[in-house]
Amino acid sequence: MGDDLRTVPGWARAPEDGFDPWPDSSVHVEWGPEGAALAAARGDVVVVVDVFSLSTAMSIAVARAFTCLVYSDAEIEEMGGPGQASVLLGARSLTRRRRAEPGLLSLSPASLTTAEPGQRVVFTSPDGAAAVQAGSTAPALLIGGLRNATACAHLVAAFMGSTLAGRVTVVACGERWTSAAPGTGGRRPAVEDWAGAGAVCARLTDFGYSLSAEARLAAGLWETGKVLDDLAGCVSARELRARGFEADVELALQVDVDEKVPARLPGEQTRRVFVGQTAPESGLRISGLRVFRSR
Repeated sequence: MGDDLRTVPGWARAPEDGFDPWPDSSVHVEWGPEGAALAAARGDVVVVVDVFSLSTAMSIAVARAFTCLVYSDAEIEEMGGPGQASVLLGARSLTRRRRAEPGLLSLSPASLTTAEPGQRVVFTSPDGAAAVQAGSTAPALLIGGLRNATACAHLVAAFMGSTLAGRVTVVACGERWTSAAPGTGGRRPAVEDWAGAGAVCARLTDFGYSLSAEARLAAGLWETGKVLDDLAGCVSARELRARGFEADVELALQVDVDEKVPARLPGEQTRRVFVGQTAPESGLRISGLRVFRSR
């Protein structure tokens, strides 16, 4: 299922023994757009975790019946910028400034909590949207985080219980260094995304799936039960608070408060249209590549 990793564009030349770094497990955790691309090439279900803030913003958005179109910053620029992207996609764009003026929406989750329901909005972010772009060919592509960890695990299990896919890779997005060191390239691990991935993996153990070493470590971190206080003091959280976004931190660190999971619609790999899907016990059943809501 999926392509050989060594055929993925940008994949480093494989060793002579053809070592495959992906484990023989049902649940794995990887980092960043590269991990998302490789998981998609394998045919895995991909869950993108960007706690600060794409996952949180989209979880709140689909709870308000938003339709979310997710594109990377580079793709938005290729369309001619947010204004032109809005016209081309027939959707409202987020303002580039996180602190939105009244009536505008931004990547700040707090700006979405009172937004008019049912809007069609283009979402982008430096980290999460890049991972979504990279994983866009996955048979199922979900947005997970702390707010919807249990619902996400149930939806993943439903996909894996169908003929759609037999594995899932949960992708912790990480953060770019540019916020702390402008002009610096590269991406740093983000403990909030590792913990968010761990929350999803921990829930997946209830279904009896085998976890890779990375997934077990992430789940183990979450299951210590002492994570949230530390996450409130992590670099990303402190940066948001320093910029005046205390409410965004609080919203991101709320656990299992949302029942809907942003999920890419079947056949929408190119357009990347995400809507909220509920967990199976709430009436969702999955058949092949289609998602049906029981009446």
